[in-house]
Amino acid sequence: MATSPIFADESVNEQFPIDQHRRASDWPEATRQLRGSGARRRFLVGSLLVNVAALGIDVAVLDPWHLALAAGLRLLLVTPLVLLALALNRRPADRPLQAVVQAIAVVAFTLSVTAIGQFAPEPFAGRYMMSALFVVFAGALVSALSWRTTKIMTVTATMLYIPIVVSGLHWPPAWTNIDLVGLSLITCVVGLRARRRKEAQIAELVAIRRSDAQLKRELRRANAALERLSATDALTGVFNRRYLDELIEQDTASLVPSLGQSVLMIDVDHFKLFNDCGGHAAGDRCLQQIVAAIRRNLRSCDVVVRYGGEEFAVVLPGLDDAELHETAERLCGAVSDLKIPHPGLGEAAVVTISVGIAPAVPAETLADAIQRADKSLYRAKRGGRNRVGA
Repeated sequence: MATSPIFADESVNEQFPIDQHRRASDWPEATRQLRGSGARRRFLVGSLLVNVAALGIDVAVLDPWHLALAAGLRLLLVTPLVLLALALNRRPADRPLQAVVQAIAVVAFTLSVTAIGQFAPEPFAGRYMMSALFVVFAGALVSALSWRTTKIMTVTATMLYIPIVVSGLHWPPAWTNIDLVGLSLITCVVGLRARRRKEAQIAELVAIRRSDAQLKRELRRANAALERLSATDALTGVFNRRYLDELIEQDTASLVPSLGQSVLMIDVDHFKLFNDCGGHAAGDRCLQQIVAAIRRNLRSCDVVVRYGGEEFAVVLPGLDDAELHETAERLCGAVSDLKIPHPGLGEAAVVTISVGIAPAVPAETLADAIQRADKSLYRAKRGGRNRVGA
């Protein structure tokens, strides 16, 4: 039997499958899915620009020898690492290696800024070292690396930062800037906690969106099921009169000239007598058997509608007159072959059907075709029933 677009529940399930194996509480996996190469690329580009732009400050505050050292650290160490990480970021197969290179670049950036600060005069030296802590914090929060890589990167940068600021890169150690040790530890802890909280918030948002998507899928299925129920005859499972009325309305409202549709009108012979003698329960079973036989002898594109109590309409697109007549005869024979005893017509009598046919007529509406088929059905019944009327 042909199906309507409102019966697309199965297709909805295929297009929007419910992933029951993914858990909203699995927030690290959810955030890894959200974290992409774009976020890493933006972080790396920003780091590269800041690193190169800081050369202007180095020129202003450092002497020539230390300026050459700063330029070497920035241009020969940090910049190549960042550029390599950017290049690897464009190749999905190299993403694990890219994460390692990016983490090394952040550590190198932090240490280079810290080292340059040891040679800058005050108050610029303190600003360099505070800037290095900012790099540590930014790397922990927005580097878009995995949690494990971020933790290793942040702790490593902090542990290497401490001996540089404490010793001042002098021997014997200068033992200065002890206050920055505590600040660096606080920056490390706060940065990692902020990153953890950010991932938890993202995971919560992912869970909300996933739940919302699942609710929408369930609503679509519920609506499709409701449409199915509203357009389906509960007893026989075929379309009901409401659905046929919708087809007629669509056909009438169409702006495209109709090629016409072939229609069969089917009536179960002496069905009232069957119900009176056999009971309504037996009558219901009889209709179900008849409908099953009809559907077995039709194409998948043919639409069967329960038109009335024991009357059915069949819309058969694309059949010529000979094929339509052959189909009607086949349906009559299929119902007779069921050999359902008719209690009201005697022991040897079986249930039969009468069929009226209306071949397709170009530019004719579906409603007109149904009327012609109904008149043909009347002629079949008047001619003796269990036959096809044209």
